[in-house]
Amino acid sequence: MTTPALSPAQANLKLALWQVDADSMSSSDLFVWLNDSGLPLEVTTRLHQLVTYTKKAGHKVIAIGKIILIKIIEFVQANRNLVMGMAVGVAAGFLANAIPFVGPFLAPIATLLGVSIGAISGHQLDQGYRQSDGITAVAQSLIRIAQEFFKLFIDVINIVFNNVVTA
Repeated sequence: MTTPALSPAQANLKLALWQVDADSMSSSDLFVWLNDSGLPLEVTTRLHQLVTYTKKAGHKVIAIGKIILIKIIEFVQANRNLVMGMAVGVAAGFLANAIPFVGPFLAPIATLLGVSIGAISGHQLDQGYRQSDGITAVAQSLIRIAQEFFKLFIDVINIVFNNVVTA
């Protein structure tokens, strides 16, 4: 499945439309969305710094960083389970790396397989498919478990942080 190449006029139009979207969303709105999504403050700050990156194209200044961040947000919102499945796969690679002696050799394989299976399983969940057996079902269960764990973790952090700040 290939996408036909865009003509320069089509590419300019698409970039202009993306720029309009970027102009319509304020930097503070992006920061609030990143902060409310449960990301750590360091990640939120780093991603928010991307908003300031611009590039001059002819007589116009294009907010490349803001456009990229908006596209990332749109992708994550449209594919939450796919992203979570990939995160579970990366975690499998980190766990494999912790195995003494053979971990550094197993980690790349575990990461590759984990991310691949996690992405496929997450995509299937996003599309509404349910797998009843096999490794895909296990990966889908892991995705759901990770979602529930991180939801609980964020709630606990919010409660602790709010009580510490207000105390």
